[in-house]
Amino acid sequence: MKNFSRNSKIGWAMLFAGIGVALELLLNWKLFVPLLIGCFIIFYWKSHKHKDSKKIYLIIGVSLVFIPIISTAVFKIFIIAAAVYALIQYSKTKNQPKRINVNTVPPDQKTKVNRKTPFIKNMLSGTRRVVNEIFEWDDINIQCGFGNTIIDLGMTMLPPGESVVLIRGLVGNIQLIVPIDASVTINHSAISGKLNIFNQEEELLNSNVIYYSDGDDKTSRKIKIVTSVIFGDVEVRRT
Repeated sequence: MKNFSRNSKIGWAMLFAGIGVALELLLNWKLFVPLLIGCFIIFYWKSHKHKDSKKIYLIIGVSLVFIPIISTAVFKIFIIAAAVYALIQYSKTKNQPKRINVNTVPPDQKTKVNRKTPFIKNMLSGTRRVVNEIFEWDDINIQCGFGNTIIDLGMTMLPPGESVVLIRGLVGNIQLIVPIDASVTINHSAISGKLNIFNQEEELLNSNVIYYSDGDDKTSRKIKIVTSVIFGDVEVRRT
């Protein structure tokens, strides 16, 4: 493996950027002092008991931590490079759509490890739509960077038992369309955004919640949905 893959290059770039930001913060006291104060306020926010003022402490603490980080030259260079890279990759995928073929593996009595490419894959940026598509079911485990994600499971033949959908995103909205005859459990975590479960909406701020539908014992098909975003809305609705 002499050549680094694209994901490895992104990982190394993020690592070097993080080290550069940390060094610049340590060497610049004008940025380091507000960062320390922000960390102290966040620590105090966790132990603070008054709910009315907790949000104020959180906003002030996060701001004092976030502003010094984005003020570093290394962070600005990294964001510009990441934006240029994302635009290049988006232009390539738009001009040359990638075709995905789902291959099945025949059963074998011998013990061996098989590898299969899932139909739904990670995406760093851009809007993803998987609507009215028939595909072989595999548990979904994807990460989305920036952009909206829409996944329609209405055309998918879910197997009996529990099927898992795991989606992690940074900034963007997530919409899941589930079959009407399947029971659903949703475990959602977000820093800021709305959660809409079957037209029941809730505003979240640094929260994680669990919802589950009625009739779990009456159906053989169950969907466990685990979603997490930093900023964005999540909607789950029936077909």
